[in-house]
Amino acid sequence: DVPFKRGSSALSEDAKSQLDQLAGSLKDHKGYIVEIEGRSPGRGVAGIENSQRVTEAVKRYLVEHDIPVYRVHAVALGNAQVASNNAGEEENKPLKTSSVHIRSMENSLAARDAASPQGAASTTGAERP
Repeated sequence: DVPFKRGSSALSEDAKSQLDQLAGSLKDHKGYIVEIEGRSPGRGVAGIENSQRVTEAVKRYLVEHDIPVYRVHAVALGNAQVASNNAGEEENKPLKTSSVHIRSMENSLAARDAASPQGAASTTGAERP
């Protein structure tokens, strides 16, 4: 999670450090997607617009640090509640600050094909010369 100060969409030095580590860990990977979920206090349009601003700040930073834009998928959720780890129950605490949750997912087939000298030939049945 990348926290933001109340009412701000500027990334802190700590947030930049977290994002640098993420970008560095994905540098040599193939077939991954970075999913960004932005949440922000405020009801209705105000909450959604602020969550869009913080989500775009994170997305822009990652793209500027060599994460291809087509690998980044972002969604602004406004003040939607976060599911807790307790049997899927929802936390009913209102949000006090904006935050962005980042998750990276890797396609194991793409990683395997990148390591294979024949690439995707083994999974498609097609032969390569």
